[in-house]
Amino acid sequence: MKKMLTAILSGAAALSLFACTAPEKVGSASSVKLTFCIWDEVQQPVFERIIEKFEEENPDIDVELQLTPWSQYWTKLDAAMGADSAADVFWMNTFLPKYASAGLLEALDGYLEKDGISMDAYVASSVGMCRYDGRQYGMPKGLDTVQLFYNKEIFREYGVEEPKPGWTWEDMVKKAEELKAKSSEIYPILMELDPQPSYFNFIVQSGGYILDESGKKTGLGEPGSIEAYRDIVELMDQGLMPDARVLSDTKGTDLFLSKKGAMLFMGSWKCSLLDQAGFGDQIAAVPMPLREKGNQSVIGGLSYAMNANCKNKEAAWKLIRYLSGEEANRMQAEEKIDIPALKSAQQYYHAEHIDTAVLFEAADSGFPYPTSLLAADWNQVISDYSGKIFAKELSPEEGCRAMQKEVQDILDKEQT
Repeated sequence: MKKMLTAILSGAAALSLFACTAPEKVGSASSVKLTFCIWDEVQQPVFERIIEKFEEENPDIDVELQLTPWSQYWTKLDAAMGADSAADVFWMNTFLPKYASAGLLEALDGYLEKDGISMDAYVASSVGMCRYDGRQYGMPKGLDTVQLFYNKEIFREYGVEEPKPGWTWEDMVKKAEELKAKSSEIYPILMELDPQPSYFNFIVQSGGYILDESGKKTGLGEPGSIEAYRDIVELMDQGLMPDARVLSDTKGTDLFLSKKGAMLFMGSWKCSLLDQAGFGDQIAAVPMPLREKGNQSVIGGLSYAMNANCKNKEAAWKLIRYLSGEEANRMQAEEKIDIPALKSAQQYYHAEHIDTAVLFEAADSGFPYPTSLLAADWNQVISDYSGKIFAKELSPEEGCRAMQKEVQDILDKEQT
């Protein structure tokens, strides 16, 4: 832990502040000043309105919203932590263990107990992603699930029966083969070759695993994990989905929105984009097809964390409590920003065309995105080897065995 803290604090040498793009607000001399940092410019307008409502209810607190693009977020957070200039409240994701273990995040258990807030009000997998070493270091923001979206018009045009809940991977392949036989103009299946919207799901559904329950062992070399990669490569080989070169040039979602694909594996974070497409009334959602061990979805999501060095912790907690409460969640849900992790606010999340019940069902049976202290390191290893497998530089067996060894070495390093 000391080594990790030293590494983070060394970022102070960069003297790089956690980027601030919002103009400084003018408040009364007696107002408490807080800074709140996010990374998504699409969500910025919603959060500006949320902060405005918070300040109306808390006139003694001024909140400055900061935007740091994703590409710079973690680098600048590390440097700002070292320079003691990080925001008071900020978004956190699966990297939470890294910061909590280094003593950089404020544990929220005491605040929760004092205010009588039960974490049972939130989706369990989201709560778990905000915990480390038995303590709560974040409040859940929202969650995202993975499912399959499809173009009803394409299925109708070519006389292929639409996907239905309870279908299997074999059913999906059969439908894809039917579509391919009837048209060379479309890709039957599309996906983005990133962990959450594709292969992490298939690994678990096939009986493999990324990390075991202890978080100390990886199963990327297990037969189920190899099978998951083999099946993706087979879809490419059969011409049922684009090869890695095509998918690296053009995202699967963009091909789908261009009506060049019939089925798309994608996360709920793209639901709003799909729903608002010019042919949104022809897009439907269905659970992922069943594989050997089910059709579980990887559950991702963000949380609100407090800087352990925050100078106004009671005010920062008021902000976090509001951000993770009913009103702020309703405002985000109505804009289809996130599926709320707060169960009572999920009623506000609707799409005009797509049946969002599919998204909620996936959340009920899903599993949290795996994480550990050095998650950033082993995620990169997995991404690199996955790319080599899909590009045919390595076979699924070769790539998975190499991944297994390097990821396990990183996990072993965490224990020293």
